Amino acid sequence: MNTVMNVRYGLFAFSILALIAPTGCGSRDPATAEISGVVTIDGAPVLDGDILFRAADGASGSHAGKIVDGKFSLESSPGAKLVEIRASREVPGKIDESNPGEPVPLREQFIPTQYNSQTTLTAHVQAADDNTLNFDLKSSS
Repeated sequence: MNTVMNVRYGLFAFSILALIAPTGCGSRDPATAEISGVVTIDGAPVLDGDILFRAADGASGSHAGKIVDGKFSLESSPGAKLVEIRASREVPGKIDESNPGEPVPLREQFIPTQYNSQTTLTAHVQAADDNTLNFDLKSSS
């Protein structure tokens, strides 16, 4: 191989590495921060639900995650957030019969509206890699 070909292959390899290197393996968007924590209601973990972090100023997008066994983990942009938490459970003894032949247990939202559609929950997500935010909700005001 001549010198010109070596230089071309070297430049090609370098340009490929330059494109790949910033993404890394398993790395996250540098404009986001990791958030994790625990969600309880009346001291008991919320077993299955959803959590949403919305920009308080409405300027940036929302970031959502699942709550499993009271724990959640997600990435969000830094800044002031409104937090919404939702979870539903089966209503004992009630069946949704709107689909004939397939009775389905009726579910209800059991997290009060002040924690979701009319949220009063706020958080500040730091630009640091790790934010631990715990939410202890009450079933009545």
